[in-house]
Amino acid sequence: MLRYTAAALLSFYTLGVILTASHVGATPEASSKVFGMDFHKLVPRNTPLTNRLRRRQKTVTADITNGQIAYIINVTVGTPPQPFSLQLDTGSSDLWVPGAQSDACGQDPTFCQQYGAYDQAQSSTFQPVGQPGDFTISYQDNSGVQGDYFNDTLSIGKTEIKNMTMAVAQLASRPFGIMGIGYIAGESVAGPQSPNTTYPNVISQLQDQGYINTLAYSLWLNDLNSNTGSILFGGIDSDKFKGSLVVLPVQSSSSSSYTDFTVGLSSVSFTDASGKTAFSQENLAVPVILDSGTTITYVPDSILNPILSGVGAVNSAQLGGPVVPCSLGASPSTLNFGFGGNGGPIIQVPMNEMVIPIYDNNGAQPMLHGNTICSFGLDSGGNGPYLFGDTFLRSAYVVYDLTSNQIGIAETNFNATSSNLIAISDSNIPSATATATGAAVTQTFTGHPQQTLAATRNGGSQATGGLPSATFNLGHKNSAFTPGPPRLEAMTVVTGLVCLVSLFFGGSMLFMQ
Repeated sequence: MLRYTAAALLSFYTLGVILTASHVGATPEASSKVFGMDFHKLVPRNTPLTNRLRRRQKTVTADITNGQIAYIINVTVGTPPQPFSLQLDTGSSDLWVPGAQSDACGQDPTFCQQYGAYDQAQSSTFQPVGQPGDFTISYQDNSGVQGDYFNDTLSIGKTEIKNMTMAVAQLASRPFGIMGIGYIAGESVAGPQSPNTTYPNVISQLQDQGYINTLAYSLWLNDLNSNTGSILFGGIDSDKFKGSLVVLPVQSSSSSSYTDFTVGLSSVSFTDASGKTAFSQENLAVPVILDSGTTITYVPDSILNPILSGVGAVNSAQLGGPVVPCSLGASPSTLNFGFGGNGGPIIQVPMNEMVIPIYDNNGAQPMLHGNTICSFGLDSGGNGPYLFGDTFLRSAYVVYDLTSNQIGIAETNFNATSSNLIAISDSNIPSATATATGAAVTQTFTGHPQQTLAATRNGGSQATGGLPSATFNLGHKNSAFTPGPPRLEAMTVVTGLVCLVSLFFGGSMLFMQ
């Protein structure tokens, strides 16, 4: 699943993404069949792409860039290798690359030169699969991709996956390719009309070709400002989380199949600056999807509206979504999300992970009635699906276990400088001490959600005057915090519309055709 804001997309185009190599250390226990990748910071777009990956004994380390709207991995496809920068997405299952003759490359050849375009005539290992046009995906914003399946060699550094089934997009309204690492049942060819046409995707091929023991990986995004983070296929890094992992069962869909990483949200609360609970909802049973392809977090209106009012957010069609004073990021308050019922894990999200700076085209932060304005990382999911994206995931260490249909989760250890890699060798997630099953839910959403601005932006106060007063104790009395220095990940927004355009560029609840 992929959901961006227009502001975030412009940040991507303006700054670009790049990979720089970094080694992920490994303990002896982790030196077998752990496939690791690092996230790194944005650098100027005109810097040459790199594609380095290190492998020591069966432990492989590579690099991924935190691109604000997407986490990007560099790969090559074909023989000789053709380089690509692809979005890493836990909410989809196909790997596709733009075609050299695609409409997207015709419209922006410079972008395709920078981030990759596949030319099958230049690869000696190219093999066509199926019929032309077999690959079709539609996304939540009514955009989509259409193209052809093929087999070729996929390489991440020195790690080669031979005969990898991928798709080359001929018609694409997405700006770059995607590496989906979800369930096989979530592939574009899967569905009631074609239940037996799935194929081994990236994570399956990593297991089949001996790189990992089991279909599992762990994700550590680190904080909003960080230039480090990692994903480990086939293992965990116990230095990257606090305490112990708690296991949550992945909840099946209404058809009893596993197509996405749905877990049961059982409570939401807000802890104010004094440490008191200013808002709380308990005994919930809300199906939420943990999705790295979504930039913010979408919740039911009954949860969203009291929080927006409490933090003094403005939400209107005029401003394009929830915005708050940037000073909120300095508040010691936290949003707390509980999963699995009594005894289940609670992930605390600090305000500086929910408050995202925005800039106009001149590099200035917009002002509203004397307040510097930032975007807020929580919004309405309408009638669903409810996607827990990067504004939540940065505060959590998450293990995605596709073999046993379970999620391991713990509070993240922000900015950890050491690593202790442990391979996952069986159905047990290492360092997991409990299983929380008290919030059983069923993912009932199917099809293609039709969301409008009014439907998705209907909480909080309207911008009829100045910013409203917060009702929660955020650590100050009727005065703004002094904003800190701007963050490197600040979004760029189009001038006009009060310099606060955050209409959806896209979004994916993926559905199969």
